[in-house]
Amino acid sequence: PEWKDKNNNWRIEIESETSTTTTGELHTITTAFRLRHAGTGCLLSAAAVKLPSWGFRQTEVTCSRTNKPASSASLWVVEKHTNARIPAMDLRPLVKGSFVADFLRLNMEMARSNNALVPDRDKHNHLESSPWSWPFLVYPMRMLGSWKKGDIKYYEVGNPLLWWVSALACVLFPVQLAYYYVRKQRRVSNDWAPGEELHFWNGAKLLWGGWAFHYFPFFLMGRVTYIHHYLPALYFALLFLAFEIDHACRRLLSANMQRVVVLAWAVAAVAVFCWFAPLTFGYVDDIKTLKHRQWLPTWNVYQDKYVI
Repeated sequence: PEWKDKNNNWRIEIESETSTTTTGELHTITTAFRLRHAGTGCLLSAAAVKLPSWGFRQTEVTCSRTNKPASSASLWVVEKHTNARIPAMDLRPLVKGSFVADFLRLNMEMARSNNALVPDRDKHNHLESSPWSWPFLVYPMRMLGSWKKGDIKYYEVGNPLLWWVSALACVLFPVQLAYYYVRKQRRVSNDWAPGEELHFWNGAKLLWGGWAFHYFPFFLMGRVTYIHHYLPALYFALLFLAFEIDHACRRLLSANMQRVVVLAWAVAAVAVFCWFAPLTFGYVDDIKTLKHRQWLPTWNVYQDKYVI
């Protein structure tokens, strides 16, 4: 039956059916269809853009007369249908699918929904941070909204010593690379031990490359980002730091001094870890009783000026 308002009339055009049924009826999940307006002929489409904050960041739904039947934006699927008058039945034997096609589609949808998590530039969010700030731990993150006495307070700060020095090693590596390249081009005396140069290049390109491939793509992402997105890159940065310390010690220091330097680094790393351990494992008492934990003015260990 037609609605009283003819503008509410839509025609269902079935595009594809992945189940084994051939009745031409519309089914949940398996039937992809389009909705064409009976009066204007336009297709109901979900645009790739999001509405502003006044639209609660919802997907914009339009019905444009510039129809693109080949576009997936006009395809719709009924995800769930509940009807008490219809007996429940197992529809899984009727559904057919391809593992490769389902795998690709699932990953494409996850990437699309992930990129849709865009930051709201109209307001400040103390949890968010930009990729440029991650290597030098400019904005650590409070893991809880409440920072009161009696609440367990977690602060994603890690080990600042290892974090900063590993970032410095990664940032300065291109300079080191250029230095060794210029020396080689100018035929400066070769002071590499047998096999040392090949060992350095193989290790450096693997570890520094791992850091770069896990870090730089975040600059291309439009979605909201947090400091924990840097953790995979940090893993390679720490390995690269250990690799560079070993490389420098072997080239510049005697065997005894190498042991001293490595021991000093280990003691310093453990000491800093213990110093920030209460924030890593959770602190219940008043946060102000933990003295000297705010090493940068941008940290919000004791007070967040954006929290009312």
